[in-house]
Amino acid sequence: MRALDYQARVLDTLDAYLDELKARKAEADQIDALRRSNPNLPLPAFDFAEAAWNNMKSAGRLPPSRAAIPFSPRKDGIGRSVPNATFKVPTGGGKTWLAVNAVSRVMGRYLAKNTGFVLWVVPNEAIYAQTLKTLKNRQHPYRQALDRAAAGRVKIMEKSDRLDARDVASHLCVMVLMLQAGNRQNKDTLRMFRDRGDVHGFFPPEGDQAGHARDLAHVPNLDGYGGLFPMVKDCSAMPCARSSRL
Repeated sequence: MRALDYQARVLDTLDAYLDELKARKAEADQIDALRRSNPNLPLPAFDFAEAAWNNMKSAGRLPPSRAAIPFSPRKDGIGRSVPNATFKVPTGGGKTWLAVNAVSRVMGRYLAKNTGFVLWVVPNEAIYAQTLKTLKNRQHPYRQALDRAAAGRVKIMEKSDRLDARDVASHLCVMVLMLQAGNRQNKDTLRMFRDRGDVHGFFPPEGDQAGHARDLAHVPNLDGYGGLFPMVKDCSAMPCARSSRL
């Protein structure tokens, strides 16, 4: 599919942002390694996402509507910087087309990999059914864009499908989720957070006490059982504390 002019501008800006992010992330990783090896050095944390935004702003690469808006930081559960971007396009402007192309660029240009996990959230049941049908259709250009990004190893999933670490390691797993599943207004709408027993392989087996202790130390916001032999709680709910690791 041929990109319209404004779609091409959106993706060009995303390309520039991802290039900046990758360069600044490499710097942040070096600083973090130095801080770990020299804990007494007064080295401040380096927010690579903010640095990338500021560089884009200085270079005049931000969209005019965002050029005067200050950087909005996002952090994960253990305080690490989380890059984020929002596309604002007209109604009927090809948001799904932009989304699949954005996934392709994030995987290839920024992460330099073709496997992983993508959570694709849609606003209502009609769009959910349409998106699921489109992404499962190997003849559709949207699915073909994902296939190119993942060298043909794509798994389109629903929330009820089994999620295994081996699939995430070997495929681009795209789970389509309806926004209402994340609504936390009352107990009836907590479906997104309901325990599920079909999430496997992301943590050591129950008897691997050293592995559990290592994960609890590495990811401070994991829920765990204390005592003489600490263990990560059975994280069969999704999402859960393990999200910092995924």
